[in-house]
Amino acid sequence: LVAVFWTLDIFASLVTGIIQADGAVDVELATIANRYARTWAVPDTALVAGAWADNLAGAGGAVGMLPMFRVVRMLRLLRLARLQMVLSSLTDTNSVMLNLILSFVKSVCAIALVVHIVACLWVGIGRNSEEAWAYRTGLMEDGQGMQYSAACHWALTQFTGAFADPWGDHTLAERTFATFALLGGFLMATGFVSNITSLMTQISMVANQQSSQLKSLTRYLQAHNISKRLAERLQRNAQHALRSKTASIPEADIKVLKLVSEPLRKELHFELYQPVLRAHPFFRWLCDDDPAAVRQICHTAVHEISLFEADVLFCPAEVSNLPCMLFLVSGKLVYTQSDEEEEAMQVKPGEWCCEHFLWTKWVYQGMLVAETDARLLAVSARRFQEIMGAGKSKVASY
Repeated sequence: LVAVFWTLDIFASLVTGIIQADGAVDVELATIANRYARTWAVPDTALVAGAWADNLAGAGGAVGMLPMFRVVRMLRLLRLARLQMVLSSLTDTNSVMLNLILSFVKSVCAIALVVHIVACLWVGIGRNSEEAWAYRTGLMEDGQGMQYSAACHWALTQFTGAFADPWGDHTLAERTFATFALLGGFLMATGFVSNITSLMTQISMVANQQSSQLKSLTRYLQAHNISKRLAERLQRNAQHALRSKTASIPEADIKVLKLVSEPLRKELHFELYQPVLRAHPFFRWLCDDDPAAVRQICHTAVHEISLFEADVLFCPAEVSNLPCMLFLVSGKLVYTQSDEEEEAMQVKPGEWCCEHFLWTKWVYQGMLVAETDARLLAVSARRFQEIMGAGKSKVASY
């Protein structure tokens, strides 16, 4: 099964797109094949061929060839270079806390992997001659499980810097390997302890920062004698906001985006917001007729609004200081009108409200309440009118 998997992986590598330096994905088969031929094609082919030869030799009983195929099997460790890419993708998450925890797990797994490799090599040295440690200690008669566990114990001692030598004098091969293992283990242990300390400190700082903010809010509410019902709502809202912030990083917190060129950030906002705006017939028409205007609207006139359950966005007869058309991205809203005895209307993702602000002065005629936690896109009426002011003929033609 392992040989079959890596054989299929070769074909999968030939049809997997390449991410270029500018972030674009190249899916041209010729480019992919050329890149693969210059990188992993030769090692993959050699290792897969060795795996199949190993399987065929084992099935055919070619005992004399098995030592050579064991060497080929050891070369599969080259595949660990790809493991780093997989682990990096696992830590590429939006949650700060989850990212730190995954980094901690990744460090532990890396140490366990190194211990496994060193233990396997130590077992190989122990079986090399009758003077080696496996023969001297009598572990050759106890089976591979006991040999491997003893080798793992020995490998772990190299990371502590302690000299553990329960098996007497070493051969030259054992002494040489033990020296390099001790040196490498000391260096890796130093880096591991430093990394773990840094990760634990960051996790503690994130948790303490959130706890401190919530305590400050509680003291503020108590000092101003805020009613218990409102205080509980504010605290639940604040807790949810903190969780949302760690799960989804706001654009304002990504400082490196400010270094990106203005045209690229305009393209970013266009890709983020244009699919939502296209739900409205006018914006769908405008995207096809004047995409430059839509890019400008997405870049300068659109912002996000987060609502929590039971939040009231506006009330009847209220005059907005920042008139906006609203698009619901996620969650549910309930709209009720004050002057009509009608059932409440539910606003679902993909729907919009308050379009009047784009075309005229308007006063809210009803009440909009968040039935669940919700995320909205708001199109500023003032910025929309400024952008479209130079294209009145286009609006009129629509």
